[in-house]
Amino acid sequence: MRTTAFRGTIVEERRPVLSRAVIAAGAGACAGAAAAYLFDPVRGRTRRARVRDKTAHTTHELRDGVGILCRDLGNRGRGSAAAVRYRFTGRSVDDRVLYERVRAELGRHVSHPHAVEVHVRDRVVSLEGDVLDTEDERARRAVRHIPGVKKVHASWTTHHDAEGVPLLQGGGRRREPVPELLQQQWSPTARLFAGTAAAALWALSRRLPRPVSWAVMGAGAVLATRMATNLPLRRLTGINAGRNAVDITEAIEIGAPADTIWALVSDYSVFARLMPDVQEVRRSPDGRLSHWVIKGPAGVPIRFDATETKREEGREIAWKSTEGQLIAHTGALGLTPADGGRTRLHVRLAYNPVAGAAGHAIAKLLGADPARRLRQDLMRLKSHLERERQPAGAGHLVAQRPAGEVTGI
Repeated sequence: MRTTAFRGTIVEERRPVLSRAVIAAGAGACAGAAAAYLFDPVRGRTRRARVRDKTAHTTHELRDGVGILCRDLGNRGRGSAAAVRYRFTGRSVDDRVLYERVRAELGRHVSHPHAVEVHVRDRVVSLEGDVLDTEDERARRAVRHIPGVKKVHASWTTHHDAEGVPLLQGGGRRREPVPELLQQQWSPTARLFAGTAAAALWALSRRLPRPVSWAVMGAGAVLATRMATNLPLRRLTGINAGRNAVDITEAIEIGAPADTIWALVSDYSVFARLMPDVQEVRRSPDGRLSHWVIKGPAGVPIRFDATETKREEGREIAWKSTEGQLIAHTGALGLTPADGGRTRLHVRLAYNPVAGAAGHAIAKLLGADPARRLRQDLMRLKSHLERERQPAGAGHLVAQRPAGEVTGI
């Protein structure tokens, strides 16, 4: 309630309580829906068990994640302390240890370290051999800053390019350290600090002017998403990610020999008959190119062309979409014999949907989960193959078995 004065008259204004009532009504409706879902007389027990299992799984993952984070923090703390000791106490070292330090440091600054000879005597380093002129000064400076090095004599020969120098041939590459935030996968410690920084940016955005606060809030959201998914931004957005924004791997064991399975999966034009999401597959006369029509989100058909990149009869087949497709992807299907005449079928898919991994997550929330569909299709394939191998009349024999008879497997 707020009191204001208007022309000498005291007026009381009551804030509307409609918003609180709406919130309370919404919370009550959600609670009622949850209770009806979990305590349904027919499926309530199964749903409660599923919720209990997922809760236990999430708890175990959280506990394991906290343990990994604690170990990573401890290891990095000990590593930082060792690095400080190395800088201050590493100067009193014998020549053998100093030689190994120099060789290790050269590998970070010289593309062909095997072309360089290192000699150490009384902490004086002599460098001989061949290097490129673009690496000369940087390598000298790096060796000079190694703890324990008193002086550096670089008598090596510098070259503008590798032409005519045998030791500089080949695809040499400097193993320069990559900053933590530029790596493909962030460590648990880096993700912790990134999440803390994202929260700080969100808190700071409230005190800034409107346009600036939006930019800071957007930067915090991007940082939080990168931290939560641990995926590079190009894979999250799908920009310059090629065919590798999302990776899916599934495997299943089928009670049939590899030859029987290969005869079916190698001619993937029959997939339209076995998989509901595959509406049509047309192969070119030579079998290398195929045109697919599959059911996409909301039942919208998706068309693309694919070409085979590898075929090893009876073992593996690989393919990729042709250039210019809306959803670029690549995949491989392999067969591995297992015990008891069974075969392990494994499928690897990598694709770049619209908006990258973020688009994949949104599609998953809407029920269009490619991984779940792939598992279902593999189960249908397994059922089809094992049903084809079942002897005729086997179901009739099982039905005629006496009720008290127990059979071994």
